[in-house]
Amino acid sequence: MAFYTVMIPPPGSGGARDEIEQARLLPETFTWSAFFLGGLWLLVQRLWLATLVYALLWGALLYASNRLGLTTGALMIAHWTMALFLGLEGQNLIARKLARQGWRLADVVEARDLPEAERRYFERALAGEAVPPRLPLPAARPQPAGPVPIIGLFPEARGR
Repeated sequence: MAFYTVMIPPPGSGGARDEIEQARLLPETFTWSAFFLGGLWLLVQRLWLATLVYALLWGALLYASNRLGLTTGALMIAHWTMALFLGLEGQNLIARKLARQGWRLADVVEARDLPEAERRYFERALAGEAVPPRLPLPAARPQPAGPVPIIGLFPEARGR
């Protein structure tokens, strides 16, 4: 079973039903296309800042290879490290981009595949269960009136 993060658009994009219909489900899995395609995948996903960082890293690696004599093995290790990072964090980069654009986390769904995840989310959302309940803030703890015992090297608290 895989987990899917459900992101819904900003509040002003329509009614509750429109937000549910426009929801994006992002799988919390390894992104093989990001692993193999790297910068091209970033461009296709329109992750401009991440693409810029990726290009700058490659530029720095090529500069280090030409000027500082970085070996081919070191370049390969750097390439596979960046590819592994993109594979592991690719969906998270998309979720962060959506969050910066005002999208909100609506739900996390566990399912075997995307159609099942969509079905589960839509069933819960249309029934009104997908909106997480607002938890009350915890009440402040009362402070003790007397001296507070200190554990450690100093036996008394002295406002230092």
